[in-house]
Amino acid sequence: MRFDEISILIIKELNQFESELKNIASKLDSTVAQDIFTYFFSIPGKRLRPTLTFLCAGAINGELTPSAEHNLIQLAIGLELIHSASLIHDDIIDGDLLRRGQKTLNKTFGNKIAVLAGDALYSRAFTIFSDTLPREFAQVMGRVTESMSVAEILNANNPSPDRETYFEIILGKTASFMSACCMLGARIVGATEEECNMLSKYGKNLGMAYQILDDYIDEDSIAMRNVTIEEGFEFAYNAKASIENLKDSAYKQSLIMLVDYVLDFYSPKVENAL
Repeated sequence: MRFDEISILIIKELNQFESELKNIASKLDSTVAQDIFTYFFSIPGKRLRPTLTFLCAGAINGELTPSAEHNLIQLAIGLELIHSASLIHDDIIDGDLLRRGQKTLNKTFGNKIAVLAGDALYSRAFTIFSDTLPREFAQVMGRVTESMSVAEILNANNPSPDRETYFEIILGKTASFMSACCMLGARIVGATEEECNMLSKYGKNLGMAYQILDDYIDEDSIAMRNVTIEEGFEFAYNAKASIENLKDSAYKQSLIMLVDYVLDFYSPKVENAL
């Protein structure tokens, strides 16, 4: 299964998203800043988080007005900027020199510039949230961003965490963010509380599965000591179960396919790592 088979339903939204992302760099006052952000956003990626946001929105309401579609794109941009800022800071903390085959921002421009670039992305993200989106969205992402930072502190302060701490770290670093992408994507197009809760649980379970499987591929001894690969698969199955009662649609089917994609993508690599 290819990722583009899953995202075909939302190709228009993803194209608008990419165009808007490029505009952010071009609107910066500093030419140097433009070069930095253009470089970072040129690093290829699957755009998993905006894909989650768009699919969850579609699962609730597949026919949006131009105004609602604009707000949805802005939400996805804000979420991606927060995610991007966290990646930049992670690369600095971990001393990583490559990301998806290209030099990291810290390798190319130095740690000081990379830190400031990450800060600028956080600032721009929350400007979008405060100027464009309902107040509760900024509150949700404020809590999620804090959770991500606390999880990083916990990770740095616990080089050999126990099982409970490991789960706390991956929940804070990955699963809480994916949960928010799903829940806010649904919320912005008028989802009920029940629908928001279903999609929030879907994102949380998918995020837990994603991180556990990713850690196994990296042969992370901490993950291998604290959790079995079967538990990673169980989180993936729970993600599917979370949306069983969601109304049937092509978008819901794509969310199920996304779980299968993660399992198909990671399973052979996990077997090789064992």
